[in-house]
Amino acid sequence: MQIFAFIFFIIVFSCTKEFSFENHSAAGTLKDLSGSCFPQTLQGTFYNGVTPGSDTAYVTIKVNVTKIGTYSILTDMQNGFGFANSGTFTSLGINTIHLKPTGTPVNQGSTNFTIRFDTSVCSLTINVTDSSILHQNIPPVTQPDYNWRFTDAKRNVTYKGLFENNYTLHFGLITVLVLSTKDAQAPGDSTFTMNIAFPAGTIVPGTYSTDDTPTGIVFRTFSDPCGNCAGGGLIPISSGATVIINVVDYDPLTRVIRGNFSGTTIDWLNELATIKNGVFTATVK
Repeated sequence: MQIFAFIFFIIVFSCTKEFSFENHSAAGTLKDLSGSCFPQTLQGTFYNGVTPGSDTAYVTIKVNVTKIGTYSILTDMQNGFGFANSGTFTSLGINTIHLKPTGTPVNQGSTNFTIRFDTSVCSLTINVTDSSILHQNIPPVTQPDYNWRFTDAKRNVTYKGLFENNYTLHFGLITVLVLSTKDAQAPGDSTFTMNIAFPAGTIVPGTYSTDDTPTGIVFRTFSDPCGNCAGGGLIPISSGATVIINVVDYDPLTRVIRGNFSGTTIDWLNELATIKNGVFTATVK
C-alpha cells in the first residue's frame, strides 16, 4: 500500500510539473538579418488632448517569428500615451501586427518610444499635432447645395465650382463618400474631388484628415493637370501636408451634407501651399 501511494505521488507530481512549466510564449525579433529594425508604418494623426481611436490611429510593425506562441509587444509610456498589442503567432517568418494606442497625448511635438519584443528593442517616433487645428475659426457654410469654394493662400486665388457626381462606396465597415465635379474641359475649368472615409459605416458629422487613407482631396485646373495642386491632393503623409475636413451637418432625410476644410498641400512646384476658407455642400445621390 505504501509503495502504491509513492508511485501515485510521483505520477501526479510529474504531470503537474509538466503542465506548469511548459513555455507557450512566442520568440522572434523586430530586426532584419543585418540587425536593422524593420520599417514601421504610421496610420492616422495624433493630436494633443485627443484620445486616438485604436481603429484609425495605430503603428504597423513587422516581426520575424522564430517560435510560434503567444506574444505581448508594447512600448513605454511617454507624453501620456503608448502602444501595445498581444495575441498568438501561428506562423513562422515575417508577421505584421498593429500596435494600438493607449492613453492620450499631452503635448504637441515629437514623442520617442521604445518597442520591445523578446530580446529585441527598436525605437519609434510619433509626431503629435497641435489639436487647435481642429477648432480653427473657419467661416460658416453658406454655399448653396452642390457648391464648393476655397482659397489658395499662397497665390491669393479663390477657386469654386459645382459638385455634380456624389455617391458612396462601401469597403467592409468603412463607407467612403465621393464628391466630385466633371473633368475640366476648357480653359478656366477646374476639377475637384473630395473623398471622406467614415469608419463607422455611416455619414456622421465630425473631423476627418487626409492623413487617414482613403480620405483625400484632388484638385487640378485645365491648364495645369497635376494631381497634387493647391486644392489638396492624394499626397504622401511624409510630405507634412494635411487637409482637415469638418463635416458640420448631414441630414439623412434630404441627404444634404455641409462642411468646411483647410490646411496645407503640395502644389505643382512641389512646395507646401496653404489653403483656407474651404466650404462645401452637396446632396448625396
